[in-house]
Amino acid sequence: MRVLLVHNQYRSTGGEERHVENLAEALPKAGVEVTRLTVATPAAFSPLDRLVMGAELTYRPAGARLMREALARDAPDVVHFHNVFPLLTPAAMREAHRYGAPVVQTIHIYRFACPSGVLLRNGQIHEDCIDGSSLLCGLRNARGVRSESIAYGIAIELHRRLRLPHRWVDAFVAPSKFVATMLVRAGYPARRVHTIPHGTAIADTPSPAGDFALYAGRLSPEKGTRTLLAASRVAPEVPLVVAGDGSLASFVENEKREHVSYLGHVDPHRVAELMRGALFTVMPSECYEGQPYGALESMSVGTPLVASRLGGLAEIIEDGVTGALVPSGDPVALAAAMRERWDDRVSTAEMGMLAWEYARQHFAPELQVDRLVDLYERLLSACR
Repeated sequence: MRVLLVHNQYRSTGGEERHVENLAEALPKAGVEVTRLTVATPAAFSPLDRLVMGAELTYRPAGARLMREALARDAPDVVHFHNVFPLLTPAAMREAHRYGAPVVQTIHIYRFACPSGVLLRNGQIHEDCIDGSSLLCGLRNARGVRSESIAYGIAIELHRRLRLPHRWVDAFVAPSKFVATMLVRAGYPARRVHTIPHGTAIADTPSPAGDFALYAGRLSPEKGTRTLLAASRVAPEVPLVVAGDGSLASFVENEKREHVSYLGHVDPHRVAELMRGALFTVMPSECYEGQPYGALESMSVGTPLVASRLGGLAEIIEDGVTGALVPSGDPVALAAAMRERWDDRVSTAEMGMLAWEYARQHFAPELQVDRLVDLYERLLSACR
């Protein structure tokens, strides 16, 4: 079986890019030949490029052309899409459908309904576009840049009203039940939505309990950066290491104190080392996470999490067993949970063992691949 992985990379790499790389590495181990079509969103657009791109978000002919070339070159049995905006758009899906191969799309964010992709508008969680209008969400400036918000709002509204993904995608893969529920609420056919958790490498043995709390990820309002630092001020006895970059990097830099260390951007290998050396990881998200790789990677090395009770996080962390769940945006509650984990290190180490065991049972790469290959084979059988 030959599978074409298709991905429009974002301006900055993150969990979605890691997911595609992991699949490209894991699928061949199951006997699947992998080819790829990867395009990268430019770091900046000229005003003319921005205008053209916005006008073509609904259906981009250049995206269709790129797909035709990849299909002719690789002759795949299955085409597996990830992000398609802004360079590919559903035009690429239509070409794959016309070619005759089963078409799969993994849903990483909420751009099937929300112009922002993260169900945030003016820093607040919203769900009105899930059940209602993507265009109205765009007119309310979900992305923070009105022209982009309106362009995405128009495109997504047309995709939904014309049911373009419904026509051209045979199976939608959601990494969590939360994302699957949102897809169905947005009008996607439940029979085509399949929940398959992400996979990540699992350590042979859990790491020993460390001596600091760790935040590793994007530094931005929706990730709870301000709440994290406010909690750290409430619980200064807990040493905190912050690794990452983003819009609030200067804010974190200015907050450095004796018990807060800021490392800036670090590469994935260094992040893995930090996770192995931490007592617990903090994930104070203030948005609906689908199934964040940071959480899976922390559990995979036996480091429990203190995280927000939001979205897919509540599915993978059992409160008081594999970690602690707290209300989002509440620095006092977050500080209390951090302090409790710090003071009771024996219990925290036990949580780490259970988190590692849970990761072995649910997030091993071979489990994800087995489920995907089974889906591919069922779709191919239905086509014959």
